[in-house]
Amino acid sequence: MILTRITLFIITLSASLGSQASDISLRSGNAELKIHNQHIIVQQGSKTLIDLESIKFNYESVPNWTVHSANNDEIILHAQLPAEVDYYRKPTDNTAKNVALIISRRENGFRLYAAPTWGRQVTLNLRYLGDHFFGLSAPLQPDNRLSADLTGTHINVEVQSEEANLRENYASAFSAFYMSSFGYGAFFDTFAKGTYEFAINGQNQIHHQTGTLDWTIFTGETGAAIHQAYYSLIGAPKKIPMWALGPVGWRDQNNGGAAEIISDIKHLSDLKIPFTAWFVDRPYSEGNHAWSKMNFSPAFAEPQKWIGKIRSDFGLEFMTWVTPATFGDTRFAKHLAGKFTYLDLSHAATTQAYQQALTQLHYTVGVKGHKIDRADEGFPVAEEWADATPVFERKNKYSYLMAKAQDEALRKSWGNDQFTFTRAAIHRTQPYTSAIWGGDPRTSWQGLQANFANAMRSSFMGFPIWGTDVGGYQGDGFIPEDLYLRWLQAGSMTGLFEIKLDGAGGSGQDRMPWRYSPQFQAQFRAILAERMQLLPYIYSLANTSAVQGTLMQPLAYRHLNDKNTYSIWDEFYLGAALLVAPVFNEQLTRSVYLPEGTWRNFNPPFNFIQGGKKIDVQAPLDVLPRFLRENSIYVRGDIYRGNDKLWENTAKTLTIHAFPASKKGSAHFTYIDFLDGNKEKIIRLNNTGKTTHSTAQPLAQGNLLN
Repeated sequence: MILTRITLFIITLSASLGSQASDISLRSGNAELKIHNQHIIVQQGSKTLIDLESIKFNYESVPNWTVHSANNDEIILHAQLPAEVDYYRKPTDNTAKNVALIISRRENGFRLYAAPTWGRQVTLNLRYLGDHFFGLSAPLQPDNRLSADLTGTHINVEVQSEEANLRENYASAFSAFYMSSFGYGAFFDTFAKGTYEFAINGQNQIHHQTGTLDWTIFTGETGAAIHQAYYSLIGAPKKIPMWALGPVGWRDQNNGGAAEIISDIKHLSDLKIPFTAWFVDRPYSEGNHAWSKMNFSPAFAEPQKWIGKIRSDFGLEFMTWVTPATFGDTRFAKHLAGKFTYLDLSHAATTQAYQQALTQLHYTVGVKGHKIDRADEGFPVAEEWADATPVFERKNKYSYLMAKAQDEALRKSWGNDQFTFTRAAIHRTQPYTSAIWGGDPRTSWQGLQANFANAMRSSFMGFPIWGTDVGGYQGDGFIPEDLYLRWLQAGSMTGLFEIKLDGAGGSGQDRMPWRYSPQFQAQFRAILAERMQLLPYIYSLANTSAVQGTLMQPLAYRHLNDKNTYSIWDEFYLGAALLVAPVFNEQLTRSVYLPEGTWRNFNPPFNFIQGGKKIDVQAPLDVLPRFLRENSIYVRGDIYRGNDKLWENTAKTLTIHAFPASKKGSAHFTYIDFLDGNKEKIIRLNNTGKTTHSTAQPLAQGNLLN
């Protein structure tokens, strides 16, 4: 074993130091990076994953890399570019431009780094090798397409809101991370805006408005393995509290103030419809845009009392809408003027004053989280920042600073027992943002479809938790029952299950279940009750995402070699066990693609199905099509109470569901035991071909192991 590991990291040098770089290589895991004829090539066995044909700084190709040094962990190459010329072809510097490229080995990957002081833009030109690409953008770039497959496209990576269109509105998560069907991920570590082209004229091209090249490649057989390596670089995703994963309710406007919130929760509780959290959207404060004072207005007076009542009487935690925009109010020290007047979060004193205001006005009265708005809309890029952030980095970096500032403030008051969700996000916010909220979807079938296409793209980018405004945002309050039920079904299988219970802008109409038929109310109740039963499973997945991958996993995420999965946006895995195929139109049937293997219908008649093909399934309004994968484990149980404490008095239980392999196979599930200090407990399933065995570490007292 020791000799094998030594062999693994040997660097073969067939080029002498100072000579042109040719046939020099570096190994990491089962991947090899080699330099051949000035190309940088990454291979696994005989398969070429990447062929980087050229690197450009300021649009000029780097000629003739030479070997400066090499050891077991890195190769350093040197090159010179000609002196720059200005518009009139007059030399601006008589000195040739030197550049050093450091290629280093990472676990299951490689990093390319160069930071010439004279650099302003970096371009990577790669040969297109026939693979498919996913990630970069939650918005449906280009052409408003639903498929997450980016092959043959041009993508912009810069946080900005989408203008309203027929399908989506304000989906604003972006990342300089993409994933290839060849089994690798690539991350350009910069906040500078970028453009990506895939499979155009036989080329892939990556361009960022920065002079620093910091590009890391991660190899892996699945999206989860690739993201595990990615998270080891950017930081593990934020821990998620149990209460934030149950049903979350809200109105766009509470015209009746705090009394209306209490009334809504009481009425839902009387109907035995479970919730675990609630939040108040703007307007609930005073000042400009009914927000800039960041307090609670007279209609929401004495927040400590009514928030305390929500917690003590109904078992719900409470959150508020916030934004680092002040809408013309300049009472903080440093502002970025413009349409919304954003706080300069690069200015330490301003950030601390903002955090202090939230602590005093929100956290001391019991607020445990936030819906975070703006940063993507009307952002003033031309304003100078306190830390002199370059203009091309400002939109992306601001989303990062916003997430970090909110998390820091909440963490001082609540530790991990807090939750934030934002529509504007960029890479490296994962340790500070609990969830992505998918923007303001239109209240229509097209809005529902687009929002879940946004979700698949967010998962490929490595944002573990995502949620939709169930029922849609841009539309009337009262909506057709079939659209509402299908949105509830799909939303119940996301990480953040938040339900919008009125129309946009306080239209006077609401979507409270008692406005609908008794049959609808029963289905509403059943969907939310099942979500409560799935909390042990969802909680475990959410808090192991650093290893297990994103919560909602597109089919291609788990089956990178299966070309049939690449264009599928309307199915996803929830963990390794459960494949979910929501209905996104008025039909009562749908076609479902099941990957290779044996599957069992999650719903009656619980029949077995052989995969590797499409099937047609019946989907009446009370059925959400779902399927269990062979050789998998999932858990469900009654381990957490929100307002259902008012009518549920049974003992807390946990049930382990194991679907063994038909022949030989093994599986495991990492259970996070909420009732036993969040300890990780491994549940294993092993079919030796004779007898199926399952084992589990002892669960917390009061759980039942079935």
